This record gives sequence, C-alpha cells and structure tokens, in this order.
Amino acid sequence: MLTATMLRSADSLVQLMKQQIDTLVAEDAYLQEFLTWASQKSRSIPTQSKDATVRAFYLALSRTPHIASHFALASSLDQGMFLDAALDDLLLECAIDGNQDFAHIHACGEAMSNILGIVLDVGLHKSLQQLSDELPNSGQSQQRFELWSQTNYSAWAEQVKKTVINYRNINHEWQFSSEQEQVLQRYYDANQLLLDCLHSNCEVTAAIRQEIEATLLLPQKELEDREWQ
Repeated sequence: MLTATMLRSADSLVQLMKQQIDTLVAEDAYLQEFLTWASQKSRSIPTQSKDATVRAFYLALSRTPHIASHFALASSLDQGMFLDAALDDLLLECAIDGNQDFAHIHACGEAMSNILGIVLDVGLHKSLQQLSDELPNSGQSQQRFELWSQTNYSAWAEQVKKTVINYRNINHEWQFSSEQEQVLQRYYDANQLLLDCLHSNCEVTAAIRQEIEATLLLPQKELEDREWQ
C-alpha cells in the first residue's frame, strides 16, 4: 500500500497485482467452478450493488456463514441477498444431524415464519408455507411430537434444503480440501489488499480502477471473454 501511494502512477502496479491474484486459482477446476457459481448468482440478483460486491457476498456465505469479518468485501445487502443469508441460517438451524427436540424444531418453525414474511417469489413462498404447515404444533402431545420427529423430521429437513437450492441456487455442499481452503483464503485476502490499495491515496486512472473493480473474483473463462470483447 505504501508503494502504491508513493508511485506517480500506480496503474501498472495494480494491474500486475490483479493478474497475479487471478493466477492463484486459475489452474484449479473446482475453484473455478466455485467462482463461476458465484458469478452466475450475482447476475441473478437485481441489485444496485456492484457485481463484485455480490460475488464476494456469496463466496463468503458459502464458506463461513457466521463469521462477519469474512463479509468485508460485501458491505451492503439488498433484499435478495438478505433473503439468501436468512435461508442459509435456516438450513443451518434445521440441519438433519441437529438436535430434534421440541425447542430445536420450534426454532426451525420460527425461522421459517420470519422468512415467509420477506419472500416475494410466489412459488418459493408456497413451497415454504407447505413445509411450515407440516411441522407439529406446540399443542400436540409429547408422544405424537416425538413420533413425528423420529419418522418425518429428516425427510422434512432434506426437502427444505432441496427447495432452497431449487429456488435460490445456494447451499451447495462445496467440498474443499485443506489446500484449497488455504488457496481461497490467500485469494480472498489478496483481493482485499488490492481493494485497499485502490481505496488509498494512490494515483490510478479511472478506467483502470473501474476495470479492476468490475473483474474482481471472476472465473478465468469470464476474464478471458472480457479480453476478447
């Protein structure tokens, strides 16, 4: 950052930084698939936020939903992104391997009710409402409640997950190796450093700044397609 601010023009430096950052993940097909998913998801969100901000949000949501610091690149949420964050929390709350006692299932029901209040998609609302209606109510006897929990809960939780994936294209079970996790962290941190440089007092032309910000966190194929355009 100090070097960037000392240069008369930091254009070449930040461009080289961007190229080097992109090479960190360029050769890993699975990481490229992950970035492609985030890019596709960002294009499906009608928001005033920059595409790179939306991509950063979904990359962070998929890896560490509850660590706020990992959302540093995504500083604002629109309704669609807020809904996806709430649905992601719902799926964690209703995880199949979680505790299936009354308090747990009641918490799932409460989370579902809160989400139904912000869902605009008619199909998703109808599907979630049907799933919500299947939950046992608090007035049932403990014996009937426990029977439903033992016989129906796993299938119900799995259906919630399938519904969210079908309508919102989130909560895919990305299986990263420990090495890939480390690469992703370096990639994320390096992008943050690049943004910090751009937001410092360094001299970068508007065109270079806009191009870098527009291509942050893009998969290699989309970067190459932009070069041909």
